[in-house]
Amino acid sequence: TDGLLSLPYVEKLSSKLESLSKPYSLIQPLFRSSNLQYGWHTIDDDIQDLNILIDYLINNRNHLLSIILMGHSTGCQDIIHYLRQHKKHPKIHRVILQGPVSDRQYLSTLSSTKDQLDYCLNHLENKKEWLPRYLHDPPLTIERCLSLNQENSIEDLFSSDLSDEQLKNIYENIETPITWIWSKQDEYVPDNIKDQVENFVKNKLANKTDSTFLLLEKADHVVNDQQEQIYLIEHIIQLILSSDI
Repeated sequence: TDGLLSLPYVEKLSSKLESLSKPYSLIQPLFRSSNLQYGWHTIDDDIQDLNILIDYLINNRNHLLSIILMGHSTGCQDIIHYLRQHKKHPKIHRVILQGPVSDRQYLSTLSSTKDQLDYCLNHLENKKEWLPRYLHDPPLTIERCLSLNQENSIEDLFSSDLSDEQLKNIYENIETPITWIWSKQDEYVPDNIKDQVENFVKNKLANKTDSTFLLLEKADHVVNDQQEQIYLIEHIIQLILSSDI
C-alpha cells in the first residue's frame, strides 16, 4: 500500500547516496499495485513493472555499473520473487530487504480473515472477481486474497512455520547476496511469535553465504525512530563501500 516517499528515511538515504565519491541515485518506482491498488494486482504484475524499470536503466544509463534493489514490506516479496526468476542478473550485485514480514501470519490474527477466506474458497471459479465490500475495502480480488493468506502461496516467503523443504524450494537457487533488515518492534509480527520470527529470519533466512542480518532494536515496520534510520542508512552505505561496486 506504499507510494512515493511513504517511508520516513527515503529522502535521507537519497542524500547520503548522492554524497558518495561514487554516487548512487535512489530511484523509487511507482508500480501499478502501489497505494490502494494492490488488491487488484499480483506480484507478477510487480515483477513485470520491475523488469521494465531495470531494462530501461540498463539501456538508457550509459555509465550504469550496478544496481542494488531494496524492498520494503511487500517489496521484499517482489524482490525474492524476482530473484527466483532471474538466478543471477549481471547488474544486480545485492538486494536489501527491510521489513520482510509474513502477511499470512499477521492476517491470521485478524477476525475478518476467516470470513474472507471462506468466501474465496467458495468462489474459486471467479478468482479475478472482487470480494464484497463488506468483507474488504479497498477492492481486493479473490486471487490476491488467497495469495496473501494461503500457506506456500506465491507470496508466502517469510512465514516462520514454513518447512525446510519449502524454504529450500524458495531460496536454494538464489545467488544474489541478500541483506535482511529486521525491526524488533514491527507491529505486523504477532506478539506471541516475535522472538521466534526474529530467530527464524536471522538463523534460517539470513544464513546463506554472502547474506547479512541487521537488527533494528527500536524500529517499527517503517523505521520511524530517527536514530534507527541513521543506523539503517549507515549500514547500507557500508554495504556499498565494502562491495566496491
